[in-house]
Amino acid sequence: MNLANKTVLLTGAARGLGRELAYLLDREGCSLYLVDRDAPGLEAVNASLTHPGVTCLCDLGNPAQRRRLVADLTASGEWLDVVINCAGIGSHSRLAQMTLDEVERVMQINALAPLELVAGLRPFMRPDGLVVNIGSVAGELRLPSIGLYAASKAALHAFTLSVALEGVRTLLVILGPLRGTDFVQSIAHPHAGQPGWYRRLDVPVETAGRHIVQAMRRGRSRLLLPRWYPIIFFLAKLLSIAASVSRSIGRSPHV
Repeated sequence: MNLANKTVLLTGAARGLGRELAYLLDREGCSLYLVDRDAPGLEAVNASLTHPGVTCLCDLGNPAQRRRLVADLTASGEWLDVVINCAGIGSHSRLAQMTLDEVERVMQINALAPLELVAGLRPFMRPDGLVVNIGSVAGELRLPSIGLYAASKAALHAFTLSVALEGVRTLLVILGPLRGTDFVQSIAHPHAGQPGWYRRLDVPVETAGRHIVQAMRRGRSRLLLPRWYPIIFFLAKLLSIAASVSRSIGRSPHV
């Protein structure tokens, strides 16, 4: 996909990976609609672009604000070439600590917002338009303390794969922890319950952004970073099978 002169909607654009993607896509010659709830951060990113885009202040965890965003974009008459759902929120609460407010907030931002934006904006995307959804290895692996976050990302993964079967061009990005982001810093805390090796697998946002833009150019449908994560997935599956067998044997009645 030639990204020059493409119109791109990018959520979570004020910081982290979203900010890095804004810089990279600006260099590619894209026209950007930048979405975030952080007004100062959003304006700072836009002011640093070679070709400033349109800033859209929106809390994606608020359904009313999401609907207003979709209505404003469709009313503009602008056709979109790419929608990138990059905004996300972390959670590392164990089940006993989880609150209903936290459940709703995480699911609204990580799962429902991307679904609603794609459903609402797809009729206003070009026929060869691309949807890029930023997922997580948490949606594929079982790790302690992030059941809610994992569930939200697993939902996003399933949605991406399903709409691809309906003819929507998609790129599902499955990322390990990103260096320096708030979520990675929080799960690095020893009380978060994550194994030490998980924190050491982090990827710089600059590297992740570069690979994502490259995958968009090449028309890929799936990107997994770090690239050797399939080995982790394979080992995790083997361990899961072994644990299931062990539990089944333990429950079997003695003869």
